[in-house]
Amino acid sequence: MELLRHLLDADPAGPRLTVYDEHTGARLDFSATTLDNWAAKVATMLLEELDLDADSRILIDLPVGWQAAAIALGAMAAGVDHTLDPGAPAADPDDLDVVFTSPGRAGDHPGPDLVLVTDDPFGRGVAETGGTLPPGAVDFGPTVRFYPDVFPAPTMSLADLAETTDIPAGARVLATGWTDDASFTRQVLEPLAVGGSTVVVSGFAEAARLDAIAAAEKVTLRL
Repeated sequence: MELLRHLLDADPAGPRLTVYDEHTGARLDFSATTLDNWAAKVATMLLEELDLDADSRILIDLPVGWQAAAIALGAMAAGVDHTLDPGAPAADPDDLDVVFTSPGRAGDHPGPDLVLVTDDPFGRGVAETGGTLPPGAVDFGPTVRFYPDVFPAPTMSLADLAETTDIPAGARVLATGWTDDASFTRQVLEPLAVGGSTVVVSGFAEAARLDAIAAAEKVTLRL
């Protein structure tokens, strides 16, 4: 899979996405290998489990976190049109095929097929965290884990974005969370494209807390 090949060739094990969740206190690191594995699983799930293709459209209505990022990367690998919009209004079933959303937001999207994603830091599913899955909904955690870590089909290369960004090569970026596709691209995809990494803080953090995170993570650029 070419999506993250430039990162895998350079340093497959170093941290590429670090997520601080200020609501739970969790901190999670994802290497190029781990991100590649998740993107492959999601891409295969989109095509095989959900029967999507290049003409399909999905909405990622999830809070800032690693699972939203993994789903976006998987959609890019599979060539499925996607919109990343946390807190999106009710989706028009004529415009969307699938919505990835939180269990508490399931009722806000009555039309398209639903894939429910919990906020569990380790990616456990709805049933695994004590919840009840609505009829017809797909439980993301246990479903995506079924799929392989390898996606054999041709994919785009994220390195192509390096030509359109002013983020320095190898930068370690600190960001406070995306709100749409453009800010996700800026905060996550562009740093990865230039061989760098990004630290995303989800939830409110005071200036002193952000300063401490930046120092601990050896951040070189703050967005």
